[in-house]
Amino acid sequence: MRTIFKIYGGLVMDTDMFLEILRVQRHDFINHIQVISGFIQLNKIEQAKKYINEAVMQINRFGEIINLKPPEVAAALLEARNQAAKYGVEIDLRIEGSPESCLAPGKDLGSGLREIFSKALSGFLPEVENRNLKVSFMEEPGKFICRLGFSISAFREGLNESVEAVNRSMSAWGGNVVLTETENLCEVSFCLPKKETG
Repeated sequence: MRTIFKIYGGLVMDTDMFLEILRVQRHDFINHIQVISGFIQLNKIEQAKKYINEAVMQINRFGEIINLKPPEVAAALLEARNQAAKYGVEIDLRIEGSPESCLAPGKDLGSGLREIFSKALSGFLPEVENRNLKVSFMEEPGKFICRLGFSISAFREGLNESVEAVNRSMSAWGGNVVLTETENLCEVSFCLPKKETG
């Protein structure tokens, strides 16, 4: 039986996944320290400075994710980030809107994102050359939009069914989730109404 880790009273992720994320972060941090130490020992100060700047950018990007609200969305992104690393996939994240602004509860949005991330990332077989998953969060008047874009060569069976299931879940909140395919790209778009303010 798996233990569920709770944040802010919402079910977020199981303990195994939470601990795996901590292990990966610890490993990355120690690796950064060792590389910087090596540059300094070799008196390669400029390379050490350059590496420190790159490490700071990576740490800041991680900070952007863990500070996202609702926490269930942050948890889904952290899980996807770990899964992407296993597949050698780079996640290109653009945050230009807050998932917290949408009407769907964090639990439902996080669960839907987790399902789509998992299906999309599992399609990145070794022969897929474009190993990039673009994720964007944005807001338009009255709407919150999340887009996940990836190479059509990573498309696998089961993604359509997952999109349909997540669409049914999001429709309870007035939203929809659609899969579009072009010659080179697959895109899964979540479009959800924003909460009313005022």
